[in-house]
Amino acid sequence: MSQFQNSPTRDAPTARRERVAILGGGMASLSAAFALTDTAALRARYALTVYQDGWLLGGKGASVRNRQARGRIEEHGLHVWLGYYENAFTLLRRCYEELGRPPGAAMRTLRDAFIKHGAITVGEKTRRGWEHWSVTFPETSEWPGDGRPFPGAGEAIRGAAVHVLRYALAWWKQGKGARPEVADVAGQLRGLLKRVLALEGSLLVGEAARALADGVRSLLERLRSLARRDLEADTELRRVWIVLEFSAVSLIGILRDGILGPDIDIEALDALEYSDWLRKHGASEMTVSSGLIRAFYHLAFCDGDGAGAGMAVLGMLRMFTCYRGAVFYKMRAGMGETVFAPLYEVLRRRGVRFEFFHRVQRLELSADERRVERVVIGRQATPTDGTYHPLIDVGGLPCWPEHPLYSQLVEGEALSRHGAGFASFWSDWSPVEQRTLRHGTDFDRVVLGIALGALPSVASELIAASPRWQRMVENVKTVRTVSAQLWVTEPLGPLASSGDEPVMTAYQVPLETWADMSHLIPTEGWKAGDGVQGILYACGQLGHGDDPVAAKDPRANDRAALEAVARGAVGEHLAHLWPRGADARGGLRWELLHDAEGRTGPERLRSQYLRVNADPSDRYVLSVPGSQKHRIAPDASGFEGLVLAGDWTRTGYDLGCIEAATMSGLLAARALGAEVSIIGEVPRPRAVPEVSLPLYVDRPGEMSLRSPYVMEDVWLTALVLRARQGALGALLDRYLNVPAQGHVRYVPAAPFVVLTSAFAGRAFSGDPEHRRLGYMPETDIAFWVPAWAMRAGTGGLIPERLVWFMPHVFVTTGAAAAAGREIYGFPKSVVDVEVRRSGRALEHLSVVGEVLTRHAPETRGGKARILEVTRSEASPGPVRSVDEVIGELVRPIDPSGRWASSLARSLALEDVTIAFLKQFRDVQHTDRACYQAIIEAKASVRALRGYGPLPGTFQVSWGDHASHPFTTDLGLEPGGQQALAATWAEFDFVMESGREIFRAGEEERDG
Repeated sequence: MSQFQNSPTRDAPTARRERVAILGGGMASLSAAFALTDTAALRARYALTVYQDGWLLGGKGASVRNRQARGRIEEHGLHVWLGYYENAFTLLRRCYEELGRPPGAAMRTLRDAFIKHGAITVGEKTRRGWEHWSVTFPETSEWPGDGRPFPGAGEAIRGAAVHVLRYALAWWKQGKGARPEVADVAGQLRGLLKRVLALEGSLLVGEAARALADGVRSLLERLRSLARRDLEADTELRRVWIVLEFSAVSLIGILRDGILGPDIDIEALDALEYSDWLRKHGASEMTVSSGLIRAFYHLAFCDGDGAGAGMAVLGMLRMFTCYRGAVFYKMRAGMGETVFAPLYEVLRRRGVRFEFFHRVQRLELSADERRVERVVIGRQATPTDGTYHPLIDVGGLPCWPEHPLYSQLVEGEALSRHGAGFASFWSDWSPVEQRTLRHGTDFDRVVLGIALGALPSVASELIAASPRWQRMVENVKTVRTVSAQLWVTEPLGPLASSGDEPVMTAYQVPLETWADMSHLIPTEGWKAGDGVQGILYACGQLGHGDDPVAAKDPRANDRAALEAVARGAVGEHLAHLWPRGADARGGLRWELLHDAEGRTGPERLRSQYLRVNADPSDRYVLSVPGSQKHRIAPDASGFEGLVLAGDWTRTGYDLGCIEAATMSGLLAARALGAEVSIIGEVPRPRAVPEVSLPLYVDRPGEMSLRSPYVMEDVWLTALVLRARQGALGALLDRYLNVPAQGHVRYVPAAPFVVLTSAFAGRAFSGDPEHRRLGYMPETDIAFWVPAWAMRAGTGGLIPERLVWFMPHVFVTTGAAAAAGREIYGFPKSVVDVEVRRSGRALEHLSVVGEVLTRHAPETRGGKARILEVTRSEASPGPVRSVDEVIGELVRPIDPSGRWASSLARSLALEDVTIAFLKQFRDVQHTDRACYQAIIEAKASVRALRGYGPLPGTFQVSWGDHASHPFTTDLGLEPGGQQALAATWAEFDFVMESGREIFRAGEEERDG
């Protein structure tokens, strides 16, 4: 199926068309309209009306041509398209083809409308001042927009891995940091590269991916040990190292987190901030704070707010591995005439109605709050002949003018005198009429394509009626942006530090991103005698995502404040960008600014175009950590007949860009019934029925605190015990597989279990509110069973991820038992523990608790010793490591040793995943569970202070108690047995919040 349907259709039916009201005229709304009218059958099915305030389409991408200043382009900001925007380019290519401009016409095709661009310069502030880091990405003859899918997961992983390894190999072959060990490292690189190229893409998930990640990490550590220490002094070496480390760490994280796998949970990954994700997978602070990473934060306007790791990694991966032709594309004109005028013309031909000067004031719900019943609109002006024609001709291009075409409006003269800003949140122009669109009369369904910042005003009833909407507007943040366009009297190339006309970013805020846009001079129609020889765009963020929308923001309209921002940027901080454009003091030579009125000094800024995007509809949508889960998908508004469209919705690619807006519009069209495919669509879990969860009532004595849980100053001993694999399989079936009803399957990973004794000096809630309640020491004694969570593969089930299951856990406090049982499903019971240690070695452990010796009506429960550990100095031979013992145990079922390495890494205190059966007995039907679910949660080590094997012989013994059937459950020897290996560790860790893999009674729930 192609992205848009073009096949011939049958004659249109005579039934009444379904009326769709599209509120807002931004890219998402127009993309939805394009997909909903792409065939004759669709046009016969739907009657679309776009309601837009003011005279412009385009939303945050709108631009105008200022006829009072030679028809120059005036934008919302700097708009550069990226080479992986396949959905946006494909839609626009289709639009240009249908537009059918004649030969010789301006911007006749998509390729006429864009210019490939590969140069980017990043700012680095060092002890020596600002320095430039310039990179030119390679270009090819390809173009995006032909509807081809992105590279497959395996191809992308291999491509990224090969890029990293070849980069590293080339670096070391050049002799950077040359030492005798370089030859060994080069050999290791070649071997790993050969291994990557030989792997099938389908194998680059699960254990194969993690094994490859371990190889890359080992290589990175080897390279790090050989790198010269004076990286700060050698700029070239430092930058090469940063690129290498960033690439390697990204690849490690992508492989270990399964970002390209079939079951990736981007939402869960997005809870982590991107820089923290890089640190987690081994990035140094030099790399995290480098211009390379800062450039991402500035390009996404999220400096200071942060970015969710899932979206950041996905965006970076697509930017570097999925672009076609060029990494960037500049437009040959403004966004208005390049994108929105062609879309308007094509949609008009298809029969879409456009109601300009219609400002949506509010959506009103039905009495039962199930659907949008009314849309209240303020009509701002009246077209004299009933239809407003918005476009003007500038140099042969249909363009949007800088103000309404007053001659077409009944109120034109009054509007001209008033100078009304229709799109402004603070406009004081009174509507000439209030219209109320009614469900069933004026519309059947609604596409809400209005920007997120305006929703608290426009959709207040929906927000009040839906907790999901409340969470969305509270957690999905927006930020103001600021932009400047400068017209200069000398060519910019000779003035700049680089002659490649680069896009430059990560410089001084708030105008931290700059671009040479001098290619627009012919489009704007400047003549030789006009004096304009260069055009410079700049943009940046102003404030942060938590800044509220003010009742009135003076910087949105105060020209003096805007000029002060621009004066600070160009008058004080421009010398490092355009050194030959600066005066002796480092500020701009003001005479370089073109000014037809001949002003001098900073006054020449008055002839430039400056703006702050402070209006709620103009604010940029951020992807801050943890916000993705609060976005609402276009087809999941929760109200009948209401579909959403905008870069603030949940598309699976939740970044503030034209591509996300296009994807959202296509998803909206799909929700209404159009058949469209979406390139690079990130499958989201099947919709989970919304459950309105009541607030948990905290009762002081319960000590059931909120997760995550932090354990500090932990001393642990782990003993490996041989076990019968058949018994472990029966255990997993009974406690996990049968309750999971086939939605997930766990199998024993090896014929052993691990008995741990952990003593934490401080245990407390990581939740900010509950953290203030205090902490307690905690003791945990537990048996751990290693298991594989299986997934379907070629030839049957194959291991996907390693988990640990704990069938018996003993603690010493009611607080630990309450939190463990109620929050996660740990089968914890309270016991008395005696422990004796010698240095780091456990000498003796005794666990005493309530037992039932036999299951019979006459059996009386009582306290008895549940298990005991004793250590003797006598050892049958050399101290054996856990790795060695596990290798021996697993080798019969895993000759390759791949699974053994995963088990050993898990015991080496990396992140571990724990599986639980969480359940509560029903109060009436006592043989039933009122809640039952399979849960998985991660335990992540924060600080590891030391670990190692323990000498001596450890004997573990247990009583013959029916209430604690270790022999039957775990496949252990009756009465006890000797440990095969022992290890100690001292560390801090966090028990993260968990996720439901399957909940009984919700068969549609997706794990």
